[in-house]
Amino acid sequence: MKSEDKKRSERIIKVFKDTELNQKQFSKLIGVSQQLVSAVLNFTKKPNETILLGIIDNLKEIDPVWLFTGIGKLKKNYIQLDENRSPIDYHVKNIVRKQFEDISIGIFEKLSSIEEYVKKTN
Repeated sequence: MKSEDKKRSERIIKVFKDTELNQKQFSKLIGVSQQLVSAVLNFTKKPNETILLGIIDNLKEIDPVWLFTGIGKLKKNYIQLDENRSPIDYHVKNIVRKQFEDISIGIFEKLSSIEEYVKKTN
């Protein structure tokens, strides 16, 4: 496993431990198989977009930038908006979330392509 993948796994382990759930509960919460969670926690499989996006989608306090890159803090360091926000705020937030998800998927696809290319050339 590459150093970057190991560091990403370590961040997932930190999130997992902070939830104080067992592997079965954690996997159910984030919508992935327990086998995937176990493999990532034991460093036998690199974290894929399914587990990362599952954490982001279901654990709202986790900072996505930190989870993906290690930059910043585990918990979001900005103030949550009041839930009684206007419809415009709601739609803008959804648009931004969708764009972030699309960008994240694109980044993972590019990283996968680069990894495959490097494997083929080695």
